[in-house]
Amino acid sequence: PEACARELLKTFARRAWRRPVTPEEVERLVAFVALARQQGDAPEVGVKLALRAVLVSPHFLFRVELDPAPTSTVPHAVSDLELASRLSYFLWSSMPDEALLQAAEGGHLHEPEVLEAQVRRMLADPKAHALVDNFAGQWLYTRALDFSQPESRYGFDEPLREAMRQEMQLVFQEFVTGDHRLKDLLDAPFTYVNDRLASHYGLPKPGGTAMTRVELKDHPERAGLFGKGALLTVTANPDRTSPVKRGVWVLEQLLCKGPPPPPPDAGGLAPAVDPTLNIKARMAQHRVDPTCSGCHTLMDPLGFGMENFDPVGRWRTKEEGGAVVDPSGELPGGKAFNGVTEMRAVVKQDPDLSACMTRHLLTYALGRGAEEQDRCTVRDISQQAETRGGRLTDYILAIVRSDAFLQRRGEPEEHKP
Repeated sequence: PEACARELLKTFARRAWRRPVTPEEVERLVAFVALARQQGDAPEVGVKLALRAVLVSPHFLFRVELDPAPTSTVPHAVSDLELASRLSYFLWSSMPDEALLQAAEGGHLHEPEVLEAQVRRMLADPKAHALVDNFAGQWLYTRALDFSQPESRYGFDEPLREAMRQEMQLVFQEFVTGDHRLKDLLDAPFTYVNDRLASHYGLPKPGGTAMTRVELKDHPERAGLFGKGALLTVTANPDRTSPVKRGVWVLEQLLCKGPPPPPPDAGGLAPAVDPTLNIKARMAQHRVDPTCSGCHTLMDPLGFGMENFDPVGRWRTKEEGGAVVDPSGELPGGKAFNGVTEMRAVVKQDPDLSACMTRHLLTYALGRGAEEQDRCTVRDISQQAETRGGRLTDYILAIVRSDAFLQRRGEPEEHKP
């Protein structure tokens, strides 16, 4: 039993701790088998105790990265095994597999060609769907769809919620495995719908409940992120659209130009005294008030560009009260647009778009927020990715080659009073 237990525990601990296990560590685990025997229990009782010990160990519960000089702020390369964990949790949200562990144990993972080969292999693996569930779920607010509760008059139900979620996931999955430029998320001329979602959008029904890829050349308003029901629903209020929420989403998630928090006494949307006034006219008061105008002049126009979509993403030309929708806007600097197709073209041409997408992806990859000292890193990664083709794969490769991903540093010792 001990020989069998030794091999079993050595293999299990190596996977769980994501590194080779020392002979001393193995012997400490095998000692549980002897302990069980002393207590009159079967060997498997001791093995179960050892497995518990593996799973409550800090080596399993934490991604351990050791600093030779913990208080030194001088950057140093992480080990190949530490790099393997960084890579697997970035791309798979899970532990390294055998191929990645072997590359790390052999000391070759830092080699650029080996690192790139591993990245491409891992992105082709079904486990890379974690990027869709976790990264896109956070960045594109897909997760927030679970908590949206539009008022019943909009006909929003669970089959529609699920179809919207799958649409966003399937579109983003194409950017993980396909040859699309990451910027083309803004105006990708295709989507995935089933009969329920197609009817909701006013598109031809593909026939059935399965999500089907469809081209949008005859419906350009649905192209890209801004035509997706999931995004439009989570950036609306339960009873009406919210140009502010939609505008802030564009600023924060695509351009990294988020406005400061509103002042404590900021008022909401005034009730409609004149039913012929649309939301744009009713919100004009925010742009008149000097304490509000600075932020609303930047936020509101981007949100107005999506006003043709109701609170659950259906196309409309009139609001519920009968007021005609006005989807035009003008940004500071004089850039004007009319409607969602012109608005997304303005956003796609913004020079901050690539760097902002890089910042979000780098934050996810490192598990920490991008800081001021990361500004040059973000710029370099963005430029490298766009030079190589601008695909999501190009961004990921530029990130894993960066010093921010390959290195770490300690923290200065705090002075105690």
